[in-house]
Amino acid sequence: MNVPVLLALGLSIALYLGLGLWFSFRIRSLGDIFPLLLGQNARVANYREFAASTVAATISLATVVVAFYELVPSLGLWLLWPAITTAMGLLFFSLLVEKIWQKMAMYDYRPTLHAYLGTEFNSSKLAFVASLFTAIGYLSAFAVELTVGARFLAGMLPQIPQLATVIVIAAISFTYTGMGGFRVVVVTDRIQMWFIWLLLLAIGVYYSVHASQQGWAESIGRIPPGLRTLTWNNGLLSFIAGILIMNLLTFTSNMGLWQRIAGAQQPSVVIRGMWSSVMGALLSWSLLVFAAVGSFMFVRPVTGENILITTLKFMQASALGRGTVFCIVLGLYGAMLSTASTQLIAATHTLYEDVIAPFRKVDVHLRAGMKIEVFRSRLILVFAAVVAVFVVELLRAFGFTVADMAFAVYGAALGLVPPILFTLLLEREVTQRLSTPAAWAVTLGFVSCWSAAAYGRLTGNANLVFLSPVVSTTVATVIMIMGWLLMRLRLTTRSIAPGAEA
Repeated sequence: MNVPVLLALGLSIALYLGLGLWFSFRIRSLGDIFPLLLGQNARVANYREFAASTVAATISLATVVVAFYELVPSLGLWLLWPAITTAMGLLFFSLLVEKIWQKMAMYDYRPTLHAYLGTEFNSSKLAFVASLFTAIGYLSAFAVELTVGARFLAGMLPQIPQLATVIVIAAISFTYTGMGGFRVVVVTDRIQMWFIWLLLLAIGVYYSVHASQQGWAESIGRIPPGLRTLTWNNGLLSFIAGILIMNLLTFTSNMGLWQRIAGAQQPSVVIRGMWSSVMGALLSWSLLVFAAVGSFMFVRPVTGENILITTLKFMQASALGRGTVFCIVLGLYGAMLSTASTQLIAATHTLYEDVIAPFRKVDVHLRAGMKIEVFRSRLILVFAAVVAVFVVELLRAFGFTVADMAFAVYGAALGLVPPILFTLLLEREVTQRLSTPAAWAVTLGFVSCWSAAAYGRLTGNANLVFLSPVVSTTVATVIMIMGWLLMRLRLTTRSIAPGAEA
């Protein structure tokens, strides 16, 4: 397997590092690293870039591709549910983006998600707490993607020491991201999406050729009936509920998406880009599910081995298969880096702008034009990446699986959703009266989600892990609604009081 894998990884590494170097020559100030002001280099050029980068960032190697192939023996076509709900989540966010753009247009700079919340609720405390939790979540997700994805790819090169392969594969992410900033992430996301489509096309061609040779009826018949049909069992309920809530709402509180909105120069880029991403996500995710189920036409699960690895080994028997492996590795590495780089640049932007910058008290318009800030932002990026990998390795040592961390990380961010929706549905004069409930909603949403996931892991209750996003969303929603009702009651009482006294 070494030759096609090495060629694919070598080509990818050269391409991404080359692009990082190319875009580094265009970095003149902080505004070229992060989207802080309109008209600078940190931007999304058109709606195609917006759509491709959005879809590519959703297709994680660790939590989507590898997870699909790990879960397919037990879930089969039920894996289409994550694909459908991801498209539903993007569709839901598409209905909000025009209002979000209008809100952001009221600012004289391009705010982060947390700066936006802090302004709309008139609470620097809320902005700080929200940014801190987002940074923790995104860095955790980045580290999961990097460590799990790099180990998976390193497993295809058994003749090379795994640690060396993991270090090289993983280091590329924060190297090219640090060099080129937000702009190179968007451009490489689009290229990585092309590679993902190439992966899907190559798998489709290989499956078609091989099934035609063996006979379609016989090949499909080799797929266990439970995997090619939708069979209900009560154990699916928590999985379906957790996935529905998480995928439906996760994009609303997604700092990476808000960062792309900030980087867009025109509202049409955002609106058209979001609508295009809905179909792109539904099609690509669904094809990944069919690819995972279709692997049973040729191979059977091997104990302790991901069935994707088993399938790739099987493909090595022919020249067509080796060419397919080359295309697949291009797509797998692209899926890993598109997600990791998006998470890293979003987390670094959050740490720099929302956690550290408020203590420095230097206006964003000044910082955006300062070259020294480029070095500082890159230093934060590398330091944050290394610390995140260390923390996630500790969690893994304590028994947290990829699924556990995915539900905890993405579920915890849902505590931001109710406050965000309040800002889009109500005027600023109203939301500024709700700063305390909003801060509590974000905090307790984060804490309750991680607590539910951790307790579920410690007690071996997988259902509680799956339901942790529901817990986070419910807690935050209840707090915001109670805060709004109490505010309304106070205002009503004050309006009645003078008449009562008279």
